[in-house]
Amino acid sequence: MAGPMSKSKSEGSVPRVAWLQRTAIPESEVAASDDADADPEAPLLGRRNPREEEQRHMRQARRRCVPKWPLGSSNSAKERECYAPLTDMPSDDPSRGPHFRYEVNDMMRMVYEGNGVRKIARYREKKLVRSGWMSTKIWGTTYLASGYCWVQILMLWLGSGVVAVLVYGILHQVNDKTIASLQTGLRISDTLRTLAAFILGFYLEKTINIWWTLRHDTLQQLMNIVDNMCLRMAIYFPGNSYEDRHARETIMRYGILSLALLFKDAREVDVWSREEAEKAGALNLTDLMEERLLTTREAALLEGMPAKSQMCWVWISSLFTKWCLDGRLPDPLGNQNTMLAYSEQARNAISTILAQLNMQFPLNYSHLIVFFSKLYMIILSVEAGVTFGSSLHHTNYADVISKCFILTIAPILYQGLLEIKEHISNPFRDDITDYSFKMFHARLQNECSAFFKCAMDPPYTTAEDPEPAVLPPQFIERQVNTAMYDFDAR
Repeated sequence: MAGPMSKSKSEGSVPRVAWLQRTAIPESEVAASDDADADPEAPLLGRRNPREEEQRHMRQARRRCVPKWPLGSSNSAKERECYAPLTDMPSDDPSRGPHFRYEVNDMMRMVYEGNGVRKIARYREKKLVRSGWMSTKIWGTTYLASGYCWVQILMLWLGSGVVAVLVYGILHQVNDKTIASLQTGLRISDTLRTLAAFILGFYLEKTINIWWTLRHDTLQQLMNIVDNMCLRMAIYFPGNSYEDRHARETIMRYGILSLALLFKDAREVDVWSREEAEKAGALNLTDLMEERLLTTREAALLEGMPAKSQMCWVWISSLFTKWCLDGRLPDPLGNQNTMLAYSEQARNAISTILAQLNMQFPLNYSHLIVFFSKLYMIILSVEAGVTFGSSLHHTNYADVISKCFILTIAPILYQGLLEIKEHISNPFRDDITDYSFKMFHARLQNECSAFFKCAMDPPYTTAEDPEPAVLPPQFIERQVNTAMYDFDAR
């Protein structure tokens, strides 16, 4: 794993590999910040001691992962280098998230989000297509690890056995020619397999297209907007003052908060009781307060509010309007229009995502596909039973072996495709292959914090002129319309 380890607030140990040095706060501001953080309405800013900053910078120079080799192995004393992107690293600030355990092995990068939830950040595709497909690390994350997979196969085999016994008893009075024709003439499943495969393939293809569009278009658009707004904040507020840090980190916090609330809104789509909603974390905002994405007052304002993830963009728009009126931004009217356009695009992206999750295929269509898939498996079981029963009278081992193989493999394939469709229809839940908010949080926060750091110390600064360039703020110029006033009034 990358970096030294420390204990996490949520689960296990956290890699203490940081992506950036946060701003060292002058001593005159530390006391003010301490007083401000005691207030639930104060900005949630991370604080660092300069000496800690230097030590953290040295630690991030090399990120190391030492896997557990089997005892007695010739490699037991060797270290193996495993790397992960710096943008994926969790926070090493115990008072500020994201907190999670990040494991890197030779097959995949795994995020342990806490409460028994784990997500695959990335798997090693090159190894998967060669020998990795046999790895237990992979099998444990697939449909093959599902208990229902093997229970269904067992039920089909039991059904096939019952049919075999019945056929064996019925065929006592039948001649060998009839038995032979029965073994080779029962091929109902062949026609049904073609039909079921066609409609199921089309069904799954449409779902995968929706899933791909959701991740790479709408969800990525939302994260791009957060990055773009933070880039502007880095340029407009590059200073080390409390006001500048408050401004840029508040916009970053609200942007990430919007993404966090989107996950909660999306999980509400597929909960059917209050107990399920609480288990999925859709109703509780405490975790966001612990990650310092939300203050007590902000949580109270969101209480009982529908579509909470969209409300953050109202706050961002209102905050930019206030800054424009307060004369804190250059070109205030132009900036307000740009930021309002960003907020509208982000709200549209969130609304589109929720619409895609709420919009299902018609029930009649889904039922027809599931019905034909299940019917194919049942008929396959009956055919196998007929073949097994007739083979006891007239040995035909080729057909028996073929039926055994198909009766085991076909349910895995067809039921597996149905399960995949169900899982990817809402990838904001807690399945191992679903999106990881902790990972998205880390990436956005690390990227935006890097923007802030680079803007504070651009390469053109010198010892004689250490200040970064910044446009002077302006007040909004208002044109007076004389028609509004009665100058003759006395």
